[in-house]
Amino acid sequence: MPLNQDQILKTWKKRQAWARGFVIFFFLIIILRLAYLQIYQGDYYALQAENNRMEIEKIPAPRGRIFDRNGILLASNRPCFCLLLYPQKLPRKKEELGKYAQFLKPVLKKPVKEIMDELKKTLRCPLSPVYLKKKLKWSEVVYIESQTYFFPGLQIVFWPLRCYPFRSLAAHVLGYVGPITAKQLQSGQFPDAEPTDFIGQSGIEKTYQRLLAGKKGKRYLEVDALGRILKTLKKIEPIPGADLYLSIDAALQKEAEKELRGKSGAIIALDPQNGYVLALASSPSFDPNLFVKGMDQKTWQRLLNNLTHPLQNRVTLGLYPPGSIFKIVTALAGLQSKTITPHTRIYCNGGFLLGTRLFRCWKRNGHGWVDLKKAIVESCDVYFYQLGFWLGIKRLSDYALKCGFGQKTGIDIQEKAGLVPTPAWKWKVYKRRWQKGETLNVAIGQGALLVTPLQIAQFFVALANGGKIYKPQLVLKIVSPEGKIIKENGPVLEGKLPATKQQLRLIKEALAGVMNNPLGTGYRARSLRFKMAGKTGTAQIASLPQKKSRNASILHKDHAWFAGFAPVQNPKIVIVVLIEHGGHGGAVAAPIARDLVEFYLSKVQR
Repeated sequence: MPLNQDQILKTWKKRQAWARGFVIFFFLIIILRLAYLQIYQGDYYALQAENNRMEIEKIPAPRGRIFDRNGILLASNRPCFCLLLYPQKLPRKKEELGKYAQFLKPVLKKPVKEIMDELKKTLRCPLSPVYLKKKLKWSEVVYIESQTYFFPGLQIVFWPLRCYPFRSLAAHVLGYVGPITAKQLQSGQFPDAEPTDFIGQSGIEKTYQRLLAGKKGKRYLEVDALGRILKTLKKIEPIPGADLYLSIDAALQKEAEKELRGKSGAIIALDPQNGYVLALASSPSFDPNLFVKGMDQKTWQRLLNNLTHPLQNRVTLGLYPPGSIFKIVTALAGLQSKTITPHTRIYCNGGFLLGTRLFRCWKRNGHGWVDLKKAIVESCDVYFYQLGFWLGIKRLSDYALKCGFGQKTGIDIQEKAGLVPTPAWKWKVYKRRWQKGETLNVAIGQGALLVTPLQIAQFFVALANGGKIYKPQLVLKIVSPEGKIIKENGPVLEGKLPATKQQLRLIKEALAGVMNNPLGTGYRARSLRFKMAGKTGTAQIASLPQKKSRNASILHKDHAWFAGFAPVQNPKIVIVVLIEHGGHGGAVAAPIARDLVEFYLSKVQR
């Protein structure tokens, strides 16, 4: 039945009311949403808009410089341009990415495919900027800057890069800086660090990272939608890092490294009056500039897997049997425990029989009757075998620990504690009982006993100055960028040798005899200009029959040691020389020590 006019009008008005209500409801939602965004979220979106208009650029702080004790610059900074890539700004399409690779080819000097692979890898961590190249040439800077509109993912930054003007000089002391790792970023130890930062990775650079790093500045930049800089709104200048003045004498350091050239070994020189390090050389060495410039994976692996271990600091991290140098510890232990007196005599016929095993002296025919002084001068093994047997391992190891062995010295850079073996240690590690023959080996510095050259030097500092054990130190003072002294490091007394003045005087006389008595093991390396005292050492790496074999490898040759000080009456330098697989200490290590002592004392007396 067809609807009449009233029904049609009524239906139309009903639909019109629904439409009006829907429109009103729709606009009400829009109004409420606008009110929410404008009133409740206004501050948030105002900040977002401001951030879209403004970028904050970090300004790197110049790293603190490092000087030697005489003000010679050992580590500085060199301004340069670096090319950074921001992966989050890279296009995801292969064709667009290919344009980046093609553009970067003349700068990176690599095939396009290789560059493409590198760009794809960066997309896995889009929030981490990547260094593409350091030390850009000016022509490269112009080339890149002229095209930044088309390649917004690239940015050139002005960066003060670390520079070591003397290349490998004191490399193991200074250490090196390198890119911060993901693990270091996550550790929380570097709260202000960014993925593009370089931090100290070893040596002084690592120990004093916070002082050397300084504080970054900031630039608040107004940018357009494409990220182009329109103007600088505000600038906060960076604060340079503090300068360090080391105790190292650069001239002596250079001579020490010269003496080690072509050899594997270590030299450490200390001031016996305060424990300051005068020279610390480890060979082979490396050029820390390599880490600043950046190395490819092959170069890094070649350096890391080098059989001569150039990255290892042999002075603080190398562990060696001390050989006959340790006889001084055994001698003092015997005197202090009253096991012997200075006049106790022992007959040496060339060997010491313990059960069925013969422990041989280095002198096949023996030394005859020897007292303590003669035993040290001529380095008689039999005398110290007998003394070690009388002492026992407990008294011997306890005394060695009191002298600073088996523990870290506390120096500013990474070091190892070494090992003073005991029956408890052997049972824990090997589940075997201690044998008396092992005590005899320890008494002459062999067996499981391990020390660092630095520990030997610290011990000889105490012998030279009358018994004071000083903490070895590398930093003399810390200076602010304005030139004000922040801190000066005075001598740190760690303790005293457990010995009387008379006992130390006797040992000192014996050490002088080693170098100046015609029968002394160091006599041929004596100085005719300055009276030296010292002890030679030859640490066996292989057993005697194996050592005598003509076909024995160079790795079976003994380590050559020398430790001493000069002048005898008023010591100004303690020096320790270790030459790996060098042979006899008196023939190899002692002459090097003499030359360095003469060089330094001649320099001091000018």
